[in-house]
Amino acid sequence: MGRPSDESVAAVAEVSSRPREATSALSSRNYRIYLIGTVFSMVGIWIQRLAIGWQAWQLSESAFVVGVVAAVQFLPILVLTPFFGVLVDRIRARSGSVIMNALMAVVAAVLGIVTLSGGISIEILAGLALIHGLIVSFHTPTRLALIPDLVPARLFPSAVATSSIAFNLSRFAGPTLAGAVIALWGLGWAYIINALTYLPVILSLALLKIDHASKPARIKAPYLEQLREGLRYTRDHPTIRLAIMIAAIGAFFGRGVLELMPAYAGMVFGGGSTSLAILMSAAGIGAIIASFFMSSTRNQGRLKEVLFFGGIGVGLAVMLLGLSKNMVVGVAAVALLGLSGTLVGVGSQSLVQVSVEDRLRGRVMSLWTLVAMGGPAVGSLAGGAIMREFGAALTSFIFAVLCFGPMALIGVRLRAGKPVAGQD
Repeated sequence: MGRPSDESVAAVAEVSSRPREATSALSSRNYRIYLIGTVFSMVGIWIQRLAIGWQAWQLSESAFVVGVVAAVQFLPILVLTPFFGVLVDRIRARSGSVIMNALMAVVAAVLGIVTLSGGISIEILAGLALIHGLIVSFHTPTRLALIPDLVPARLFPSAVATSSIAFNLSRFAGPTLAGAVIALWGLGWAYIINALTYLPVILSLALLKIDHASKPARIKAPYLEQLREGLRYTRDHPTIRLAIMIAAIGAFFGRGVLELMPAYAGMVFGGGSTSLAILMSAAGIGAIIASFFMSSTRNQGRLKEVLFFGGIGVGLAVMLLGLSKNMVVGVAAVALLGLSGTLVGVGSQSLVQVSVEDRLRGRVMSLWTLVAMGGPAVGSLAGGAIMREFGAALTSFIFAVLCFGPMALIGVRLRAGKPVAGQD
Protein backbone atom coordinates (compact mmCIF):
# COMPACT_ATOMS: atom_id res chain seq x y z
CA MET A 1 0.00 0.00 0.00
CA GLY A 2 1.19 3.49 -0.74
CA ARG A 3 1.81 6.18 1.76
CA PRO A 4 -1.30 8.33 2.48
CA SER A 5 -1.24 11.72 0.82
CA ASP A 6 -0.65 14.89 2.78
CA GLU A 7 -4.21 15.97 1.95
CA SER A 8 -5.78 12.82 3.46
CA VAL A 9 -3.64 13.09 6.58
CA ALA A 10 -4.70 16.72 6.98
CA ALA A 11 -8.37 15.79 6.53
CA VAL A 12 -8.15 13.08 9.22
CA ALA A 13 -6.38 15.48 11.55
CA GLU A 14 -9.08 18.10 10.99
CA VAL A 15 -11.91 15.66 11.76
CA SER A 16 -10.07 14.37 14.83
CA SER A 17 -9.55 17.89 16.15
CA ARG A 18 -13.26 18.76 16.01
CA PRO A 19 -14.93 18.67 19.41
CA ARG A 20 -17.45 15.89 19.76
CA GLU A 21 -21.01 17.03 20.10
CA ALA A 22 -22.17 16.36 23.66
CA THR A 23 -24.82 13.69 24.03
CA SER A 24 -25.39 13.94 27.79
CA ALA A 25 -27.12 16.64 29.79
CA LEU A 26 -24.27 16.32 32.31
CA SER A 27 -22.07 18.23 29.84
CA SER A 28 -23.97 21.39 30.84
CA ARG A 29 -22.63 23.31 33.84
CA ASN A 30 -26.08 24.63 34.73
CA TYR A 31 -27.59 21.16 34.63
CA ARG A 32 -24.83 19.66 36.82
CA ILE A 33 -25.27 22.36 39.46
CA TYR A 34 -29.04 22.05 39.45
CA LEU A 35 -28.93 18.25 39.61
CA ILE A 36 -26.55 18.25 42.59
CA GLY A 37 -28.82 20.64 44.48
CA THR A 38 -32.04 18.79 43.69
CA VAL A 39 -30.71 15.36 44.70
CA PHE A 40 -31.13 16.33 48.34
CA SER A 41 -34.72 17.50 47.93
CA MET A 42 -35.51 14.38 45.89
CA VAL A 43 -34.53 12.21 48.86
CA GLY A 44 -36.55 14.48 51.12
CA ILE A 45 -39.63 14.15 48.90
CA TRP A 46 -39.65 10.37 49.37
CA ILE A 47 -39.03 10.67 53.10
CA GLN A 48 -42.09 12.92 53.40
CA ARG A 49 -44.28 10.78 51.14
CA LEU A 50 -43.62 7.67 53.18
CA ALA A 51 -44.06 9.58 56.44
CA ILE A 52 -47.41 11.10 55.39
CA GLY A 53 -48.73 7.78 54.14
CA TRP A 54 -47.68 5.89 57.23
CA GLN A 55 -48.95 8.60 59.58
CA ALA A 56 -52.32 8.56 57.80
CA TRP A 57 -52.47 4.78 58.33
CA GLN A 58 -51.47 5.07 62.00
CA LEU A 59 -54.06 7.75 62.69
CA SER A 60 -56.93 6.00 60.89
CA GLU A 61 -56.07 2.35 60.07
CA SER A 62 -58.30 2.89 57.02
CA ALA A 63 -57.28 2.27 53.40
CA PHE A 64 -59.88 4.83 52.32
CA VAL A 65 -58.40 7.54 54.55
CA VAL A 66 -54.90 6.73 53.28
CA GLY A 67 -56.26 7.15 49.76
CA VAL A 68 -57.88 10.47 50.67
CA VAL A 69 -54.67 11.86 52.19
CA ALA A 70 -52.71 10.71 49.11
CA ALA A 71 -55.36 12.24 46.85
CA VAL A 72 -55.38 15.69 48.44
CA GLN A 73 -51.69 16.03 47.66
CA PHE A 74 -52.47 15.67 43.95
CA LEU A 75 -56.03 16.96 43.53
CA PRO A 76 -54.94 20.64 43.23
CA ILE A 77 -53.00 19.58 40.14
CA LEU A 78 -56.24 18.47 38.49
CA VAL A 79 -57.89 21.83 39.06
CA LEU A 80 -55.18 24.49 39.12
CA THR A 81 -52.19 23.34 37.07
CA PRO A 82 -53.48 24.51 33.64
CA PHE A 83 -54.11 27.97 35.10
CA PHE A 84 -50.65 28.02 36.68
CA GLY A 85 -49.19 26.95 33.32
CA VAL A 86 -50.21 30.30 31.82
CA LEU A 87 -48.39 32.11 34.63
CA VAL A 88 -45.29 29.96 34.12
CA ASP A 89 -45.06 31.23 30.52
CA ARG A 90 -45.08 34.79 31.91
CA ILE A 91 -42.40 34.55 34.62
CA ARG A 92 -38.77 33.56 34.96
CA ALA A 93 -38.71 29.86 35.75
CA ARG A 94 -35.79 30.18 38.18
CA SER A 95 -37.47 32.84 40.32
CA GLY A 96 -40.69 30.85 40.51
CA SER A 97 -38.80 27.69 41.44
CA VAL A 98 -36.94 29.41 44.30
CA ILE A 99 -40.19 30.70 45.81
CA MET A 100 -41.97 27.34 45.52
CA ASN A 101 -39.08 25.41 47.08
CA ALA A 102 -39.03 27.84 50.01
CA LEU A 103 -42.77 27.37 50.55
CA MET A 104 -42.48 23.58 50.47
CA ALA A 105 -39.76 23.79 53.10
CA VAL A 106 -42.09 25.81 55.33
CA VAL A 107 -44.90 23.24 55.00
CA ALA A 108 -42.53 20.38 55.85
CA ALA A 109 -41.25 22.25 58.89
CA VAL A 110 -44.81 22.89 60.12
CA LEU A 111 -45.64 19.18 59.71
CA GLY A 112 -42.59 18.30 61.78
CA ILE A 113 -43.28 20.80 64.54
CA VAL A 114 -46.96 19.86 64.87
CA THR A 115 -46.11 16.13 64.93
CA LEU A 116 -43.34 16.56 67.52
CA SER A 117 -45.64 18.65 69.71
CA GLY A 118 -48.27 15.86 69.69
CA GLY A 119 -50.90 18.06 68.09
CA ILE A 120 -51.25 16.18 64.82
CA SER A 121 -54.62 14.78 63.73
CA ILE A 122 -55.87 13.29 60.49
CA GLU A 123 -57.60 16.60 59.67
CA ILE A 124 -54.41 18.63 60.18
CA LEU A 125 -52.36 16.07 58.25
CA ALA A 126 -54.78 16.18 55.32
CA GLY A 127 -54.90 19.99 55.43
CA LEU A 128 -51.12 20.38 55.29
CA ALA A 129 -50.94 17.71 52.59
CA LEU A 130 -53.44 19.78 50.59
CA ILE A 131 -51.35 22.94 50.99
CA HIS A 132 -48.28 21.01 49.84
CA GLY A 133 -50.26 19.85 46.80
CA LEU A 134 -51.23 23.44 45.96
CA ILE A 135 -47.58 24.48 45.95
CA VAL A 136 -46.52 21.46 43.89
CA SER A 137 -49.22 22.19 41.30
CA PHE A 138 -47.44 25.48 40.53
CA HIS A 139 -43.88 24.25 41.06
CA THR A 140 -43.97 21.25 38.71
CA PRO A 141 -44.65 23.12 35.43
CA THR A 142 -42.21 25.79 36.62
CA ARG A 143 -39.50 23.16 37.15
CA LEU A 144 -40.18 21.59 33.76
CA ALA A 145 -40.09 24.99 32.04
CA LEU A 146 -36.62 25.52 33.54
CA ILE A 147 -35.10 22.78 31.34
CA PRO A 148 -34.33 25.10 28.37
CA ASP A 149 -32.24 27.23 30.78
CA LEU A 150 -30.22 24.15 31.75
CA VAL A 151 -29.51 22.33 28.47
CA PRO A 152 -29.89 22.89 24.70
CA ALA A 153 -32.97 21.44 23.01
CA ARG A 154 -31.17 18.38 21.59
CA LEU A 155 -30.32 17.29 25.15
CA PHE A 156 -33.87 17.50 26.53
CA PRO A 157 -34.43 13.70 26.50
CA SER A 158 -31.07 13.18 28.23
CA ALA A 159 -31.96 15.76 30.88
CA VAL A 160 -35.35 14.13 31.54
CA ALA A 161 -33.85 10.63 31.76
CA THR A 162 -30.90 11.71 33.94
CA SER A 163 -33.20 13.56 36.32
CA SER A 164 -35.34 10.44 36.47
CA ILE A 165 -32.29 8.33 37.37
CA ALA A 166 -31.50 10.70 40.24
CA PHE A 167 -35.14 10.87 41.31
CA ASN A 168 -35.49 7.11 41.34
CA LEU A 169 -32.18 6.55 43.12
CA SER A 170 -33.66 8.81 45.78
CA ARG A 171 -36.85 6.75 45.53
CA PHE A 172 -34.76 3.79 46.62
CA ALA A 173 -32.75 5.63 49.27
CA GLY A 174 -35.55 7.87 50.58
CA PRO A 175 -37.93 5.18 51.91
CA THR A 176 -35.01 3.27 53.44
CA LEU A 177 -33.78 6.40 55.18
CA ALA A 178 -37.34 7.31 56.16
CA GLY A 179 -37.89 3.89 57.72
CA ALA A 180 -34.73 4.29 59.79
CA VAL A 181 -35.54 7.87 60.85
CA ILE A 182 -39.12 6.97 61.82
CA ALA A 183 -37.96 3.92 63.77
CA LEU A 184 -35.23 5.82 65.64
CA TRP A 185 -36.63 9.31 66.12
CA GLY A 186 -40.26 9.30 64.95
CA LEU A 187 -42.31 10.87 62.19
CA GLY A 188 -41.73 14.46 63.29
CA TRP A 189 -38.00 14.35 62.56
CA ALA A 190 -38.66 12.83 59.13
CA TYR A 191 -40.55 16.01 58.22
CA ILE A 192 -37.84 18.26 59.69
CA ILE A 193 -35.15 16.49 57.66
CA ASN A 194 -37.24 16.99 54.52
CA ALA A 195 -37.52 20.72 55.26
CA LEU A 196 -33.73 21.00 55.42
CA THR A 197 -33.26 19.26 52.06
CA TYR A 198 -34.79 22.23 50.23
CA LEU A 199 -31.86 24.50 51.15
CA PRO A 200 -29.34 22.95 48.68
CA VAL A 201 -31.74 23.22 45.73
CA ILE A 202 -32.43 26.90 46.50
CA LEU A 203 -28.66 27.50 46.60
CA SER A 204 -28.15 25.66 43.30
CA LEU A 205 -30.82 27.80 41.61
CA ALA A 206 -29.02 30.93 42.78
CA LEU A 207 -25.75 29.67 41.23
CA LEU A 208 -27.17 29.09 37.73
CA LYS A 209 -25.84 31.27 34.91
CA ILE A 210 -28.83 31.98 32.70
CA ASP A 211 -28.69 33.96 29.46
CA HIS A 212 -30.79 37.12 29.59
CA ALA A 213 -32.27 36.03 26.26
CA SER A 214 -34.14 33.34 28.15
CA LYS A 215 -36.39 35.91 29.81
CA PRO A 216 -40.07 35.36 28.96
CA ALA A 217 -41.36 37.66 26.25
CA ARG A 218 -43.85 40.32 27.27
CA ILE A 219 -47.28 38.83 26.57
CA LYS A 220 -50.22 41.05 25.71
CA ALA A 221 -52.85 38.37 25.06
CA PRO A 222 -55.59 38.02 27.70
CA TYR A 223 -55.05 35.32 30.33
CA LEU A 224 -57.99 33.12 29.26
CA GLU A 225 -57.03 33.36 25.60
CA GLN A 226 -53.57 32.10 26.46
CA LEU A 227 -55.14 29.25 28.37
CA ARG A 228 -57.34 28.32 25.40
CA GLU A 229 -54.35 28.54 23.06
CA GLY A 230 -52.44 26.00 25.14
CA LEU A 231 -55.41 23.63 25.23
CA ARG A 232 -55.97 23.89 21.46
CA TYR A 233 -52.30 23.37 20.71
CA THR A 234 -52.19 20.22 22.85
CA ARG A 235 -55.42 18.88 21.33
CA ASP A 236 -54.25 19.46 17.76
CA HIS A 237 -50.69 18.16 18.15
CA PRO A 238 -50.77 14.41 17.35
CA THR A 239 -47.57 13.40 19.16
CA ILE A 240 -48.32 15.39 22.29
CA ARG A 241 -51.87 13.97 22.42
CA LEU A 242 -50.52 10.42 22.32
CA ALA A 243 -47.95 11.10 25.03
CA ILE A 244 -50.48 12.67 27.37
CA MET A 245 -53.06 9.92 26.78
CA ILE A 246 -50.67 7.12 27.78
CA ALA A 247 -49.27 9.22 30.65
CA ALA A 248 -52.82 9.48 32.03
CA ILE A 249 -53.34 5.69 31.86
CA GLY A 250 -50.04 4.95 33.61
CA ALA A 251 -50.58 7.60 36.28
CA PHE A 252 -54.14 6.58 37.18
CA PHE A 253 -53.68 2.82 37.31
CA GLY A 254 -49.98 2.58 38.18
CA ARG A 255 -49.13 5.52 40.41
CA GLY A 256 -52.61 5.34 41.94
CA VAL A 257 -51.81 1.85 43.24
CA LEU A 258 -48.35 2.92 44.45
CA GLU A 259 -49.95 5.65 46.56
CA LEU A 260 -51.90 2.89 48.33
CA MET A 261 -48.78 0.94 49.36
CA PRO A 262 -49.25 1.78 53.06
CA ALA A 263 -52.60 -0.03 52.91
CA TYR A 264 -51.12 -2.97 50.95
CA ALA A 265 -48.29 -3.24 53.49
CA GLY A 266 -50.73 -3.39 56.38
CA MET A 267 -53.68 -5.31 54.89
CA VAL A 268 -52.03 -7.77 52.49
CA PHE A 269 -48.59 -8.36 53.94
CA GLY A 270 -49.35 -7.67 57.61
CA GLY A 271 -46.26 -5.51 58.01
CA GLY A 272 -45.33 -2.12 59.40
CA SER A 273 -43.20 0.81 58.26
CA THR A 274 -40.29 -1.53 57.46
CA SER A 275 -42.43 -3.56 55.04
CA LEU A 276 -43.67 -0.35 53.46
CA ALA A 277 -40.08 0.86 53.04
CA ILE A 278 -39.13 -2.44 51.34
CA LEU A 279 -42.04 -2.21 48.90
CA MET A 280 -41.35 1.43 48.04
CA SER A 281 -37.64 0.69 47.60
CA ALA A 282 -38.54 -2.16 45.22
CA ALA A 283 -40.54 0.32 43.14
CA GLY A 284 -37.49 2.56 43.18
CA ILE A 285 -35.21 -0.21 41.90
CA GLY A 286 -37.55 -0.91 38.99
CA ALA A 287 -37.74 2.79 38.22
CA ILE A 288 -33.93 3.13 38.25
CA ILE A 289 -33.60 0.31 35.70
CA ALA A 290 -36.16 2.00 33.46
CA SER A 291 -34.42 5.38 33.81
CA PHE A 292 -31.06 3.96 32.73
CA PHE A 293 -32.79 2.30 29.79
CA MET A 294 -34.35 5.62 28.78
CA SER A 295 -31.04 7.48 29.12
CA SER A 296 -29.63 5.51 26.19
CA THR A 297 -29.55 7.68 23.07
CA ARG A 298 -30.64 4.81 20.81
CA ASN A 299 -33.88 4.41 22.81
CA GLN A 300 -34.86 8.06 22.51
CA GLY A 301 -35.97 7.61 18.89
CA ARG A 302 -38.55 4.97 19.82
CA LEU A 303 -40.48 6.85 22.48
CA LYS A 304 -43.94 5.87 21.19
CA GLU A 305 -43.10 2.15 21.34
CA VAL A 306 -41.59 2.52 24.80
CA LEU A 307 -44.73 4.31 25.97
CA PHE A 308 -46.98 1.54 24.70
CA PHE A 309 -45.04 -1.33 26.27
CA GLY A 310 -44.71 0.67 29.49
CA GLY A 311 -48.49 1.00 29.65
CA ILE A 312 -48.94 -2.76 29.13
CA GLY A 313 -46.36 -3.39 31.86
CA VAL A 314 -48.35 -1.26 34.31
CA GLY A 315 -51.39 -3.48 33.81
CA LEU A 316 -49.34 -6.70 34.22
CA ALA A 317 -47.72 -5.40 37.41
CA VAL A 318 -51.02 -4.40 39.00
CA MET A 319 -52.50 -7.81 38.18
CA LEU A 320 -49.47 -9.59 39.68
CA LEU A 321 -49.87 -7.51 42.83
CA GLY A 322 -53.45 -8.75 43.09
CA LEU A 323 -52.16 -12.34 42.99
CA SER A 324 -49.51 -11.71 45.65
CA LYS A 325 -49.80 -13.92 48.72
CA ASN A 326 -46.38 -13.24 50.20
CA MET A 327 -43.84 -10.44 50.39
CA VAL A 328 -41.51 -11.89 47.73
CA VAL A 329 -44.18 -11.84 45.00
CA GLY A 330 -45.35 -8.44 46.22
CA VAL A 331 -41.85 -6.99 45.93
CA ALA A 332 -41.51 -8.37 42.38
CA ALA A 333 -44.88 -6.89 41.38
CA VAL A 334 -44.07 -3.48 42.81
CA ALA A 335 -40.62 -3.50 41.13
CA LEU A 336 -42.29 -4.18 37.77
CA LEU A 337 -44.81 -1.44 38.51
CA GLY A 338 -41.99 1.02 39.23
CA LEU A 339 -40.20 0.03 36.02
CA SER A 340 -43.27 0.24 33.77
CA GLY A 341 -44.58 3.44 35.31
CA THR A 342 -41.20 5.12 34.82
CA LEU A 343 -41.06 4.08 31.16
CA VAL A 344 -44.42 5.81 30.74
CA GLY A 345 -43.49 8.87 32.81
CA VAL A 346 -40.03 9.54 31.35
CA GLY A 347 -41.07 8.58 27.83
CA SER A 348 -44.14 10.80 27.79
CA GLN A 349 -42.36 13.81 29.30
CA SER A 350 -39.45 13.45 26.85
CA LEU A 351 -41.82 13.18 23.90
CA VAL A 352 -43.69 16.31 24.96
CA GLN A 353 -40.51 18.29 25.74
CA VAL A 354 -38.97 17.67 22.32
CA SER A 355 -42.25 18.35 20.50
CA VAL A 356 -43.55 21.55 22.12
CA GLU A 357 -42.73 25.13 21.09
CA ASP A 358 -40.83 27.13 23.72
CA ARG A 359 -43.45 29.89 23.94
CA LEU A 360 -46.08 27.29 24.95
CA ARG A 361 -43.88 25.10 27.11
CA GLY A 362 -45.33 26.17 30.47
CA ARG A 363 -48.92 25.64 29.35
CA VAL A 364 -48.36 22.30 27.62
CA MET A 365 -46.14 20.92 30.39
CA SER A 366 -48.82 21.96 32.88
CA LEU A 367 -51.25 19.67 31.04
CA TRP A 368 -48.72 16.83 31.15
CA THR A 369 -48.33 17.55 34.86
CA LEU A 370 -52.11 17.46 35.27
CA VAL A 371 -52.39 13.88 34.02
CA ALA A 372 -49.02 12.57 35.24
CA MET A 373 -49.43 13.85 38.78
CA GLY A 374 -53.16 14.41 39.02
CA GLY A 375 -53.88 10.88 37.79
CA PRO A 376 -52.55 9.31 41.00
CA ALA A 377 -54.89 11.54 43.02
CA VAL A 378 -57.98 10.16 41.32
CA GLY A 379 -56.51 6.68 41.07
CA SER A 380 -55.62 6.43 44.74
CA LEU A 381 -58.99 7.86 45.78
CA ALA A 382 -60.89 5.39 43.59
CA GLY A 383 -58.60 2.53 44.60
CA GLY A 384 -58.98 3.30 48.30
CA ALA A 385 -62.77 3.33 48.02
CA ILE A 386 -62.83 0.00 46.14
CA MET A 387 -60.32 -1.55 48.55
CA ARG A 388 -62.44 -0.55 51.55
CA GLU A 389 -65.44 -2.41 50.13
CA PHE A 390 -63.92 -5.36 48.27
CA GLY A 391 -60.34 -5.79 49.45
CA ALA A 392 -56.91 -5.37 47.87
CA ALA A 393 -56.96 -8.33 45.45
CA LEU A 394 -60.18 -7.36 43.65
CA THR A 395 -59.05 -3.73 43.51
CA SER A 396 -55.87 -4.81 41.72
CA PHE A 397 -57.78 -6.94 39.21
CA ILE A 398 -60.23 -4.14 38.41
CA PHE A 399 -57.40 -1.66 37.86
CA ALA A 400 -55.47 -4.15 35.69
CA VAL A 401 -58.44 -4.84 33.41
CA LEU A 402 -59.25 -1.15 33.05
CA CYS A 403 -55.61 -0.45 32.18
CA PHE A 404 -55.37 -3.22 29.57
CA GLY A 405 -58.49 -2.05 27.72
CA PRO A 406 -57.32 1.31 26.32
CA MET A 407 -53.71 0.10 25.93
CA ALA A 408 -54.86 -2.87 23.83
CA LEU A 409 -56.90 -0.54 21.61
CA ILE A 410 -53.89 1.74 21.16
CA GLY A 411 -51.70 -1.25 20.30
CA VAL A 412 -54.11 -2.63 17.70
CA ARG A 413 -54.45 0.72 15.95
CA LEU A 414 -50.69 1.39 16.06
CA ARG A 415 -50.03 -2.02 14.50
CA ALA A 416 -52.61 -1.31 11.80
CA GLY A 417 -50.93 2.03 11.09
CA LYS A 418 -54.03 4.02 12.02
CA PRO A 419 -54.03 7.30 13.96
CA VAL A 420 -54.53 6.81 17.70
CA ALA A 421 -55.59 10.18 19.00
CA GLY A 422 -52.04 11.26 18.61
CA GLN A 423 -49.97 9.23 16.19
CA ASP A 424 -48.05 11.22 13.61
